[in-house]
Amino acid sequence: MRLKSPTSTDDTALSPAEKPTSYRTAGSLGTGALLVVFGAIFLVAFGLGSEKHPVGAMIGLVMLVAGFVGGIYPAAFSYGEHLLIRNPFRRIEIAWPRVESITARLSTVVQTVPAEGRAHKFTIWAIPVSMHERRKADRAAAKKVRQVRAEASQANRGGTAGRGLGGAGYGRPPRVREDPLETMAFADQAVVEMKDRQRACSTPAEQAAPTKVLWTWYTLAPFVLSIGLLVAAVAGAF
Repeated sequence: MRLKSPTSTDDTALSPAEKPTSYRTAGSLGTGALLVVFGAIFLVAFGLGSEKHPVGAMIGLVMLVAGFVGGIYPAAFSYGEHLLIRNPFRRIEIAWPRVESITARLSTVVQTVPAEGRAHKFTIWAIPVSMHERRKADRAAAKKVRQVRAEASQANRGGTAGRGLGGAGYGRPPRVREDPLETMAFADQAVVEMKDRQRACSTPAEQAAPTKVLWTWYTLAPFVLSIGLLVAAVAGAF
């Protein structure tokens, strides 16, 4: 699911190249939301009910935190000057001139230009690679090719008969050209669009901002705490 911001946050007009595009999957959002809802139900039912069950309540807490951290929070944002990756426990900001490659094989991976003799690879959690979706897109593309060939063959057969009416294809509505991106799998779409952003970036490599990798304590701490409380509950500490 691609979401494009229509306006900037400071009410100033931005060119299309400067408007960020956010990437996240509907499946991850839906799964995360379900975990949060059911986790909250477990937490309230087992933690605040007449008969308290600490283990059940802590399982609900883990579900709630995991739903947010692993499903709702992860995203990727493609800006005109840089790529922002929001993984469950890390926030990564990479300027486009420092991106060596973007691939979507088993997972979507960004590799940086080697700095100080070492390159870094970062997986984009919010853009999973689905082989099923890719095969479905390939079948749709093959079907489209067969359809175009059939239409061309039909037009050629009717060309001679149609000359008396003004030429081949007389009265036939023009075929609308579709965007090839719309038939691609989600991960492949994201890779193509990110590479377009990278090519459009005019910042010299010497002036590009350094890559920033930050651990997000506001997702890591609640997750570790919820796991710790679950272990303590199983051990009978509550």
